[in-house]
Parts: sequence; C-alpha cells; structure tokens
Amino acid sequence: MGTTLPADSYCGTNLLMTAPAAKLSISLPASLAKAVRKRVGARGLSGFFAQAAAHELERQQLGAFIAELTQLNGPPSKSAVAAAKRAWPKR
Repeated sequence: MGTTLPADSYCGTNLLMTAPAAKLSISLPASLAKAVRKRVGARGLSGFFAQAAAHELERQQLGAFIAELTQLNGPPSKSAVAAAKRAWPKR
C-alpha cells in the first residue's frame, strides 16, 4: 500500500537528473558563483543547483505543511516546542 504524492510534490526527486533536463539561465552574485564553482567545479554546477532547488522546494512544502497543521490543531504547546528543541539541537 503506497502513498500517493501530490503532482507538485518534489519528495523523492531523483537528483541524478535521469529525467529530461530543462536548460535555465540564472544570475548570482559573483562571489557566490565563485564559491560554488570552487566547491563543485564547472561540470558539477547543474547537479548542485538541481539539488539546491529540490531542497528549497521541500523546505517550502514543509513550511506549508506546518502552517496547515497549526491551522487545524492550533500552535504547539511550549512543552512540545521545548521537547523538539532538545531532540534536535542546532548544529
């Protein structure tokens, strides 16, 4: 019994880019572009930005999910927030 994800879900996106690719043009601050190129090399840019975009979309979807849960159930209690902070301390 599998879970059906919404059509706009990016969960489980294959970041190896085995699906057809779309060519995009983006602009970045020069210092950021230099840092990315230094980290991944010129040939690793597409994979790096595909992974970054997928990560950001998942992060935004998580934010929407949390907002929906808060609307349905109210905000989490102070004790629940404290327990979560203990369980997942900042890195």
